[in-house]
Amino acid sequence: MILYSPATLCGPAITPSLVWGVYKTLVDITSMQNALRKLHAIPQTALLGCLLVTYGAMSQAALSRSQEKRHELPFTSVVIHDSFWSPKQKIYRDNTIPHSWQYVQRDIEDNEIAAGWKHIERGEDYVWNQANLHKVLETVAYALPQESNPELDKKMDGIIAAIAGAQQPNGYINALMTVRHKETWVDLDGHHEGYVAGHLIEAAVAYYQATGKRSFLDIACKMADHIYQHFIVEKHEGICGHAELELALVRLYRVTGEKRYLALAKDWIERRGKPWAYSSQTPRSYFMDHLPIREVPEVTGHAVRSMFYLTGVTEVANETEDQSLKEAARRLWRSTTQRKMYVVGSVGSQESDEGFGPDYDLPNHGYNESCAACGLLYFAQSMFLLDGEGESVDVLERTLYNAVLHGISLDGTNTYYRNPLSDSNNPRGNIWVCCPPCLSRTLLRVQNYIYAQTAHDLYVNLYIGSNATAQVGGTQVALAQETNYPWDGGIKLQVNPQKAARFALRLRLPGWCRKASFSLNGKLLPKPLIEKGYAVLDRQWHTGDSVEINLTMPVELIEAHPSVKADTGLVAIQRGPIVYGAEALDNGNSLDWSLASDAQFQVQHQVELLGGINTITGHQSDGGQFTLIPFYALANRAASSQSVWLPLMGKSVGMTNWEGRLYRPLASP
Repeated sequence: MILYSPATLCGPAITPSLVWGVYKTLVDITSMQNALRKLHAIPQTALLGCLLVTYGAMSQAALSRSQEKRHELPFTSVVIHDSFWSPKQKIYRDNTIPHSWQYVQRDIEDNEIAAGWKHIERGEDYVWNQANLHKVLETVAYALPQESNPELDKKMDGIIAAIAGAQQPNGYINALMTVRHKETWVDLDGHHEGYVAGHLIEAAVAYYQATGKRSFLDIACKMADHIYQHFIVEKHEGICGHAELELALVRLYRVTGEKRYLALAKDWIERRGKPWAYSSQTPRSYFMDHLPIREVPEVTGHAVRSMFYLTGVTEVANETEDQSLKEAARRLWRSTTQRKMYVVGSVGSQESDEGFGPDYDLPNHGYNESCAACGLLYFAQSMFLLDGEGESVDVLERTLYNAVLHGISLDGTNTYYRNPLSDSNNPRGNIWVCCPPCLSRTLLRVQNYIYAQTAHDLYVNLYIGSNATAQVGGTQVALAQETNYPWDGGIKLQVNPQKAARFALRLRLPGWCRKASFSLNGKLLPKPLIEKGYAVLDRQWHTGDSVEINLTMPVELIEAHPSVKADTGLVAIQRGPIVYGAEALDNGNSLDWSLASDAQFQVQHQVELLGGINTITGHQSDGGQFTLIPFYALANRAASSQSVWLPLMGKSVGMTNWEGRLYRPLASP
């Protein structure tokens, strides 16, 4: 409450804006003497009054911003129970995690050596290896709340104890560097130390959120403090060649409230584009280090590094309310999703640098690393939290159900490093450079992406059968969702506040959906308010209220922007969020055919096929029949050829009315 007005406390010559300017100057320690000279000219009583007024206004504004800020519901407060995601997450818990330990056993042992528990000489190894261990630990952290597993929890405690033992007195922790006696922070482009530290921090935050145990979090805080000391206090130059630490530090800041970590994240973002003295001859655009972030016109470089970096940029912009940083994030989001993204949500078309090419250069044999798809998903979630746009979740959903799921086999034990849209006889494997544990940690964290909230809004972003709890509208609200999505567009929601409460339920209207209906307590809503891609039901909610959503889900022919020359004369097939592909196994061992102009699509659910999928059948131009399966299910049987983009008889090139879109439904003849 403000007790005094600026006029009574400050007088005509001393305004709140003057004192606010002094206050901001005081925050900058390097300008302290100048600030003190200004303060001497202001009467103390007036100064105190103005500061109280200004602080009160700042507090009110900060409170308002915090109430409006969106955040995802904690994964521990969401329980999935549907026929699509529940079986998949069980496979990741039962198959993927046990399968993963063999690939990180050497990395566990490095920590035991560094802790003095074992005495083994080590030779050279990949400098990023510890990050794979951290990603497996993060995967486990997401799994623990889903299903009790005391043995797995005990294994985690033992590994964390080894990591604690390997941590150096100054807080530095990277067992690979320690046991090989490598000098730290000297080869920033090549040694991946910030990348490894970032994954350690993400794993520690997830484990703390899952269990409440601080052991791992304390290790992460000590490492973050060490990095702050080295780069901020001691003013060492340079940035890490592989972004990851930036976004991890924001997550650490959110659970600890320690502002140093947010300041360090912003510093690492703003270091890029400065003329540091690097030994590497790699072009700086490969690292998105060629220009300061606020001046970068388009996304460039290594796709994984760029996606992780831009996720950090967006997260820092959101936390600091830095408007120019927000605009940079938005500009680079448009560059990514409107000109450089595949129809399945993959990014990074170039084999030469695992990176982004020119606008619209999207060959169907493109590289498309799995980790880059995971990175785009993180970027999309951060953009949603920043702006609240349903379009960001459209990209997240497209990437999740197609590119990310395609990266991991249906049995959870094999993965793809590359994910081209046109491929032949390319079996899955286990290339443990980075992708397998990145996929598993992403897919066991789906709970985080379903719901979000502000103090007065509850968002339903993904339609997945689940239960969730949130504190919104001044009370605790339980939400229950039932659906057979993505195979069906019917969704039922039960809204149960502990007491009657007013808040807005925001239901995403997916970008792929052309027609939808909404019912409240059995009554059809004639025309709900649509804002930013959400149907907004702002009302007084009571226990037992129910909402039904029906999203029409026809089979759609999708065409690419005419500048995507690789897809001229071709179409992709999509139904709901699922993009489909043809596998030669289902089509007479041949993909040498085209779609009839009137293919007469038929959709059938095949319970026993590939874990339970919808297939799409129709007519080829020569009168034969084709069969399509979801892109994510391709390459899970015998060796075969696959293709997403298929020729369509008589297709013309639509040159107009693209309005910033990269893909759109093909207009009816």
